[in-house]
Amino acid sequence: MTDVMEFHFIEMSKLIRDWKADKLDPWNDVLARWLLLLGMVDHRNGEVYEDIFNELEEISMKDETLHTAFQNWEELSATQEEILAYEARLKRVLDEDAARREAEIREQEARIEEKEAIARRLLKKGMDVEVVARLTELAEKRVIEIQKKMEK
Repeated sequence: MTDVMEFHFIEMSKLIRDWKADKLDPWNDVLARWLLLLGMVDHRNGEVYEDIFNELEEISMKDETLHTAFQNWEELSATQEEILAYEARLKRVLDEDAARREAEIREQEARIEEKEAIARRLLKKGMDVEVVARLTELAEKRVIEIQKKMEK
């Protein structure tokens, strides 16, 4: 037709037949993998070849590109209800994470306010500023040690 473009025609029924007859090795042939991926859904008959799907899914555990293709396919194949459920779950997870972070920030602010109040009381009682600063520093180190122990 032209010297600029090539056309390749693939008869999917023959490809699948060859795969079933073990004439194709998708484990070692990248082109066979991708052709089988394209051919495992037969829209005319409304059929998905589960055996091909299972083998390609197993191969995708070792082939990152194929794994990404499966993930994208799954996202594209999702129904509206599945998309809404996914988004709701994602929102819940993000909200929980934000709430946890907010609680941590408030806890830190409360500790700082408490230390400042203690320092003010000690200064009012006439304690030396340097002594108060040293006590505050020691208290902060102790709080950090306790937090590390709690994280373990």
